[in-house]
Amino acid sequence: MISVGHANMTEVVCGPTSMTAYSCASSRRLSTYFQHLVDLHCELPGSISPPIQSLPFKHIEQGEKRDCATNIRVSHTAFYHPGAMMLSDEGIVLAGLLVGLSSLDFCFVLKDNLSEMDGVLQPIPYHVYLQCDIDRLERFINKDNLFPAVDLSSVIDQKNFLEELNRKLQNQVEQHIVEQRNQHDRLQELTSVLDMLRLENRGLKIAVSELKRQAFVDSAVESPGFTPDSSISSKDSDISPEITCIKHNTAATPSSETELDRLQRQLEEKTMLLDTLRTEFSESQSRMVSISRQLTHSQTLLEQKQLLIRQLEGKAKGMSTIIEQMHERIAVMGTDKVSTERTLNQMRLQLSDLRSRCSQQQADLETQRSTSADLESRLNEQTAEVKRLQPKVVELSDCLSTIETLREELAYWKNLCHEQEGSLSEMAAIVTSSKLEADQLRESHMALKEAQWTDDACAPSCSKCQAPFNVSRRRHHCRNCGLIFCHACSAQTMPLPSAAKPVRVCDACHALLLHRYAEKS
Repeated sequence: MISVGHANMTEVVCGPTSMTAYSCASSRRLSTYFQHLVDLHCELPGSISPPIQSLPFKHIEQGEKRDCATNIRVSHTAFYHPGAMMLSDEGIVLAGLLVGLSSLDFCFVLKDNLSEMDGVLQPIPYHVYLQCDIDRLERFINKDNLFPAVDLSSVIDQKNFLEELNRKLQNQVEQHIVEQRNQHDRLQELTSVLDMLRLENRGLKIAVSELKRQAFVDSAVESPGFTPDSSISSKDSDISPEITCIKHNTAATPSSETELDRLQRQLEEKTMLLDTLRTEFSESQSRMVSISRQLTHSQTLLEQKQLLIRQLEGKAKGMSTIIEQMHERIAVMGTDKVSTERTLNQMRLQLSDLRSRCSQQQADLETQRSTSADLESRLNEQTAEVKRLQPKVVELSDCLSTIETLREELAYWKNLCHEQEGSLSEMAAIVTSSKLEADQLRESHMALKEAQWTDDACAPSCSKCQAPFNVSRRRHHCRNCGLIFCHACSAQTMPLPSAAKPVRVCDACHALLLHRYAEKS
């Protein structure tokens, strides 16, 4: 909502109308109306009210409008700069259109790829309405001329669209947050499993080393070159329980080897599982890195969009300065108009000078007329000479007419000769084509005479593709040449003079007959 101070609004809006109040009674009522609107709007800033239901111009008569329009320029000079748009006739029309508006609605929405933004884009609506008390304006508003209520369906549709878009973006953000949380939980689970596997692997390595050491001791006891030392033989009675235990362990050596193999296999399986977990951990780390990159990219894009918004705001400010420059240019054009009026006055003075020169030229023209009279007398003499030579001209014209008739006869005979030559060439072409047709008919007639109906026994295979005939591949006679073909080579049909319906022919006869029919057509 754009807020304007009470003093400024009163000076801008009510000042010109109060100055025009001295011109006519309707302007006085209009200034009182605007003063009431400004006072009521400044009492409740930021409040939204229904649009104005009536216009004060309906109470102004046609004559009063003209009187007010004549005095507007004099009264507005105290509020606008020289050459301003509001001082021109177009400014008067623009002011009337602005007063006639029931409401002003501005809405700014950033249209871009909204899925790349982290936060939710909130719409920024700007609604500017004039709030007025109908009871306090009964003397200015006629209830019979009320306008219908403003239809806000477009505003509601836009609001629903923005709410739906906001809801979709919130759902997308929540989904991304849930996915990130799940990936973080999965990463923690994988790290805990990895620590457990490391501990288990360490325990398995210790167990394997113990089993290897025990197996080495057992193999050393069972070796044939083993001889107890003198100190050990002296203490045989002391270590006899240990020897029996070692023998017992020696008896259990095969079972320990099988246990060792099983533990080795388990160790290999655990190492494979550890490798897979490491790969999954690296993949999850790469995903986290990609997600962090996407987040940084989205943040950079958001910063770019904010920078673009700032640039657009700067451009808007630049456009406002350009508009001010245009107003200044209009003022300059007004001064140019004054200068052109001055030049027009100068041109009028030049026109008066030219008229004086024209009168002088008329005097000169009189002198030239006298000279032209002398020239006319000479012309009469020349016409008499022309009349004397006119019979010779008639004779020459007769000769020219005879020459024209002879030329026409020559052109006629030339055209007739060309036509005869063209007809002869056409007849020669017709004769040659008829000869060719006769030769073709003679050849086709000879081919038909030589064509014989081939016996089925004489044709074990197709005459074209040489495919052998059997129970599945039947023989088919060509009704034009009489030869035997398979079904694929004689699938074409053509009408023949000897048959009422189209009959089966081979491919060669089909092409020949098509060519013949095309030449006839």
